[in-house]
Amino acid sequence: MNSAFFLLALSLATTSKAQTLPPQTPVELTREMSARLQLNEGQFVKLLTLNRTRQTRQHEIEQSTRNDASARSSQLAELQAQYEQECGRIMSPSQLSQLQQDENQDTSSDGNG
Repeated sequence: MNSAFFLLALSLATTSKAQTLPPQTPVELTREMSARLQLNEGQFVKLLTLNRTRQTRQHEIEQSTRNDASARSSQLAELQAQYEQECGRIMSPSQLSQLQQDENQDTSSDGNG
């Protein structure tokens, strides 16, 4: 269930916003997450690095699997699993819980709007 949440969050952050707004940079995304989750400086730096890496890798996957939706889905799911593991190392359990609550609220309002 946790994997589904993070995959949904990644999907929403990169696809639905991209349709209406320019994609967030890793810095913007990390600042937003930091404000919502009250990350300390060390967490911010680690998460920024992680978000940069994830965005770069995601772009590479999307480019290399342009004509293969199955491979793209599989590789993005693997990337997301790695992202989840790293977030678990960076954030406290309460921060992860807050992130999940925030994303669930975002998906509810997006789905009904």
